[in-house]
Amino acid sequence: MSTNPQNSDKLRWHQRLALELLWVNCYILGYMPRWYRYGVLKPFIYVVLRTLRYRYKVVYYNIRYSFPEKSEQEIKRIVKGSYSTLAEVMVDTICLAGAERRGDLDHVEWVNRDEHLARTAGRDWIVMASHYGCWEYFPLWTITDPTCHFMGVYHPLRSIVFEHFYRRVRNYARNYHQVTMQDTIRHYIKNRSDQYSTVLGLISDQAPPLRADTEWFDFLNRKSTFIEGSERIAMRFKLPVYFLHIERVKAGQYRLRFDPLYDGTEEVEPTEITRRYAAALESMIKERPELWLWSHKRWKHDPESQVRRFGKMTASGATTK
Repeated sequence: MSTNPQNSDKLRWHQRLALELLWVNCYILGYMPRWYRYGVLKPFIYVVLRTLRYRYKVVYYNIRYSFPEKSEQEIKRIVKGSYSTLAEVMVDTICLAGAERRGDLDHVEWVNRDEHLARTAGRDWIVMASHYGCWEYFPLWTITDPTCHFMGVYHPLRSIVFEHFYRRVRNYARNYHQVTMQDTIRHYIKNRSDQYSTVLGLISDQAPPLRADTEWFDFLNRKSTFIEGSERIAMRFKLPVYFLHIERVKAGQYRLRFDPLYDGTEEVEPTEITRRYAAALESMIKERPELWLWSHKRWKHDPESQVRRFGKMTASGATTK
């Protein structure tokens, strides 16, 4: 189910102990009643985050610059709501521990389930997700369609303990394969088959490293960059692409919908799929801005820093000093 070379035997004894203690605690919390998880644990985590002012400046200024038309009172309300969302996501993730044994993976409602199953039958496809709501939930599609081969593409964590923890948390379906970003194409080519559909699940709202050919998109009142891996894979293998729209129903429960971005055959200009994704994501964020992960430092670069580092961009895409 995994292509990550980091196996459990690479953990040192104290790391293994920390992992097992973390897992046992989360496993126990997963069996706690709903009122405790969201009425006690979530408020506790929220208070800790606010008390520690976890990345407060990043959260505040990201929201302030993204919504210049909003009043200071509205901005503070969104900031407060974003911490509440982060606390809830942490609870949601904790409660996924051991969920495959409890059999209670009914955290999501797939709004267009039957329609989507029909249009993707016998086809490989890509879903472009984001850090909106509980992003750990969208691979639960593996439960809805147990015949598919779901590639959950992720970026390895720096902490080896949390790397192993998250990989264990996500291990709730036999058809869910956790694949590192660098192994995505290799894994897809090796494992695609006419016997099942392969789904590539990519969270695409992170900012990639700045390059000379970095493309810029209008997003939340600023020039922004996006990981373009989904578009490159879609164009190379002619795969349809869907945007994951998320609606929060209540704590720990969401309505999810797949909206088409690209049908796999349409002639589009370079970066058009990513541009459509950025527009869909911006629209969803504006519906409920507090549900997005604002603590991510995604605006570390701008077009001016690109020019300063790589020189002036030419019409051919080359740079000159």
